[in-house]
Amino acid sequence: MSYTYTTLKTAIKDYTENQETTFVSHLSDFISSAEERIFKSVDLDFFRKNVNGTTTASNEFLAVPDDYLASFSLAIENSGAREFIVQKDVNFVQEYNSTIATTGVPKYYALYDVNNFILAPTPNAAFTAELHYYYRPTSLTASQFVLTVTVTSPFTFQASETITGGTSGASTTISSITSATVFTIVIPSTDFTVGETVTGATSGATGTVVSTSADTTETWLSENAPNAMLYGSLVEAYTFMKGEPDVMKMYGDRFNESLIRLKDYGEARENADAYRMGLVRRTRT
Repeated sequence: MSYTYTTLKTAIKDYTENQETTFVSHLSDFISSAEERIFKSVDLDFFRKNVNGTTTASNEFLAVPDDYLASFSLAIENSGAREFIVQKDVNFVQEYNSTIATTGVPKYYALYDVNNFILAPTPNAAFTAELHYYYRPTSLTASQFVLTVTVTSPFTFQASETITGGTSGASTTISSITSATVFTIVIPSTDFTVGETVTGATSGATGTVVSTSADTTETWLSENAPNAMLYGSLVEAYTFMKGEPDVMKMYGDRFNESLIRLKDYGEARENADAYRMGLVRRTRT
């Protein structure tokens, strides 16, 4: 079993027996929140990547990648040699850097905020930095679909405007649009129905939906950890609904069980890789 964005949304509505418009409009939030909880709960080594950056002399900050979740290592190139920087608590680094004007080769770093690492001491030169980190994969909610619309008004739809379906009540923002007698609109939702009228909130344009593309997009999580995706989303959904405590507990327990299985799967893959490659891997706790 695996889920696409469309089938997971349908499952949430079926399990909760809730089709209410406001609830449905938050389905993507439930799914993305569940993904975030999974990524922060399970250390999956195959969601690693490396990225290079450059420090700036007399600037204690280094930019954090947009998809950053956690660090494995940070190193700088100094005189042709790679030197690893030790990760510390942000208070330790700030205290170490009590005098920002004091510069040198960075020894320590910490996550300062969502956009920046802070280095200590403040770099005295432009060093090439290599970050090996655990990243946030693309969300299932980022799936893009094609909606073909025949224009029925003298106005034209605009990219980035919100369109609403007159029958389905579906509402989404246009990602991109191809101008023609029949408009092809790329959208992040498949909730529109063929034959209904859609209206642009900014342009006032109207059109009739001729066709919608099939949703076939899956992510690693929706394919390999479908229960974690489902029960994590249901926990978020029932929290939103202020649902019955016993039902919330049941879904919470099932979500935690699925996280344990996912952790076991990740560790089994890591151990198998270590055996094949002759590597000594870190001990798990």
